[in-house]
Amino acid sequence: MRYFFYFRPTVLFCALSVVFSGSLKAENTACYAQGKHFAPVPNAQNSGMPIPANSAVRLTADEVSGVGQKEAQASGDVIVERDDQVINAHTIAYDETSNQVVSPNDFILRNGVANLSGSRLAYNLQTAQGTAEGVRFAYNDETQDDYRRIARLQGEADSMQMFGKNYYRMNNAIANTCNTGDDSWYIKASQIDTDREKNIGVARHARLVFKGVPIIYSPWLDFPLNGNRKSGFLAPTFGGGSDGFELAVPYYLNLAPNYDATLTPHYYSRRGLAMAAETRYLFENFGGKLWGEWLPNDQLADKERRVIHFQHNHDLSGSLKMGIDYHQAGDDNYYRDLGGRLDSAENVNLNRQIWLSHNGRLLGGAINTKLNVQRYQTLQDEQRTLKEPYRLLPQLSTQWTNNIDRAKISVSGELTRFEHRSLQEGTREVLYPTARWDFSNQWGFLRPKVGVHATAYQLDDYQKIKGHSTTRVLPIFSVDSGVQFERNTQMFGRNLTQTLEPRLFYTYIPTREQNHLPNFDSSENTFTYEQLFRENRFSGNDRINAANQLSTAVMSRFYDSDTGVERFKAGLGQRFYLKRDDVDLSGHINQRKENRSDFVAFLGGNITDKWYVQGDVHYNEKQKRTESYATHAMYHPAAGKTVSVRFGYDRNSSWYSDEKNELKFIDAGVQWPIYKGLSVVARQNYSLTHHKALDSLAGFQYDAKCGCWSFKAVAQRYITDYDKTKNAFFFQLQLRGLGGLGSSADKELRYAIPGYSLTDKDLSR
Repeated sequence: MRYFFYFRPTVLFCALSVVFSGSLKAENTACYAQGKHFAPVPNAQNSGMPIPANSAVRLTADEVSGVGQKEAQASGDVIVERDDQVINAHTIAYDETSNQVVSPNDFILRNGVANLSGSRLAYNLQTAQGTAEGVRFAYNDETQDDYRRIARLQGEADSMQMFGKNYYRMNNAIANTCNTGDDSWYIKASQIDTDREKNIGVARHARLVFKGVPIIYSPWLDFPLNGNRKSGFLAPTFGGGSDGFELAVPYYLNLAPNYDATLTPHYYSRRGLAMAAETRYLFENFGGKLWGEWLPNDQLADKERRVIHFQHNHDLSGSLKMGIDYHQAGDDNYYRDLGGRLDSAENVNLNRQIWLSHNGRLLGGAINTKLNVQRYQTLQDEQRTLKEPYRLLPQLSTQWTNNIDRAKISVSGELTRFEHRSLQEGTREVLYPTARWDFSNQWGFLRPKVGVHATAYQLDDYQKIKGHSTTRVLPIFSVDSGVQFERNTQMFGRNLTQTLEPRLFYTYIPTREQNHLPNFDSSENTFTYEQLFRENRFSGNDRINAANQLSTAVMSRFYDSDTGVERFKAGLGQRFYLKRDDVDLSGHINQRKENRSDFVAFLGGNITDKWYVQGDVHYNEKQKRTESYATHAMYHPAAGKTVSVRFGYDRNSSWYSDEKNELKFIDAGVQWPIYKGLSVVARQNYSLTHHKALDSLAGFQYDAKCGCWSFKAVAQRYITDYDKTKNAFFFQLQLRGLGGLGSSADKELRYAIPGYSLTDKDLSR
């Protein structure tokens, strides 16, 4: 016979019940590491009746004695319940006056926050305070349904002190955030405190143990319990390469909810000790960051190395904004020596800029105005072939647009002061009003456009030429037109809609000699399919080509008839010159020998859910030769599975300096699982012209079956100059809920391998 007893502060009564048929069972585990730690913690089970209300205590047991006295004794499948607290035990003593429950042997406790089991328990149901011995524990925050950043915390301890539901102290404890029963890694400490109100965990004399091997020791280790920011040491990063072994140990300072700082000592075995610092801030109307690194004495280069980068954006009002970007390196080779492959590629012209912009309304249209002061630090290559851009000191630009029926009226203006250490300096004014009409329907479009490009220069003395003024005014007229035909078809077992889209683009610009004008910011654009439909083949405002020309093109697209997704497209185009006058980048007039341009063509798309192809070609019809081509095929059946091959040729490539050189290359990349969580990653970018590897990368990644840890090891070798290379090694152990140890190669892998995807992205939670 089962007995149920309800205890209230002033009332005591009992009731009989049918035999309780429930039993305690260990929770199933989908992934269990066969180790000596972290056996599953059983769930405490209630009596099957509604939880008692108003803080009443319900005692259920096979045998009960002492009812009506201050203390009740119960044995045989005992269940004690109060609110969200449930205790299961073989034997308990319950003191009604103090709400104290004592279990002298095995017990299970669930208190709404944690599941505990152990060999002895003394617990107060009212205060949720008590002690336990031989404890196994598991808990997580079930209130964050929208984003469960708290990983499941589990562990074992010789003893535990409970100072309420939110504060626990475990002595001689081990703990991790893996799945139930998984002890592939854990923190072992003489004492672990968890304070859920402050969301802080503290481990004393802590060792991080991975696969039974201690890898890190700390006398004091604190960590956030819910993924929130907290001051303290972050996971160290380490790697290697041409500069030997590298180790960085960041210390994070959570100064306030909206600003923080990170200090990072960085050790290079061949160069010495550096110090990096970063601070970030975010307020209601402004935010930014400041980062810098200082190496007092680079033992390899025998000099001081430093870099600083400051960014700030400020919303002064709803329509007025400003920003600052200041970037400075101590020498030309800083990023090549101390950075990685992408760092050296992305940091050539270091920006130094301050700007102020305003968006508003004027005469029924939108007007955008920007004041900009900008200069650069150009990090030269060893041949010193890189051209330093002009400084804008300052530049004032504005654009007004308004739609009137089918017409879009636009007026853009610019006033810029250009300065340079070795080139012609001066001031340039630009005014460019345009009007564009759009006559479109479902089957075609016609878009005529007319404008006048007016430019005025006030030039300084330069070499033997005295300062003077000059102007250029050019009318520009163009018409863009096209039609679209459709038909239903099938391909690769899919119902598709195919389009045929012929297009004509006519441009007229009078011929003007422009060699008397400086070239502050113009360059010739690469000849592509898209370039066929632009009026000017030059960028910037200093050069405008002569034109009486007609671009002809045809494109075909394939759409999935069921979803509307574009599956494939291809196009072919050529430009015909109705007059042969031309203006080159120097500004001189010359005569074209041919009445038509080169051919350009492209194709590409996801021809199936797993296959992607792309290709383009630029063919010089006059010289009967190919100027450039590229083909790319990628097989990507699922996340973590991708194989890609790119093959290309460029007659004018700047692959290692600012100089143009011929380059034929093959570039292959792969990310592929080979055995039970083990994947390989590799990339080989090889110059067939020079018979040398431009960028080589190889490594592997292992994702543990339980999803609690992963490991990556990647080696890379790439060129920094024609005859110079650099090596880099990346190692990272990613532990769920704890972060990564080592240096991440994810950024390099995304750049190197098309379709690369993270397979351990959830481990950071």
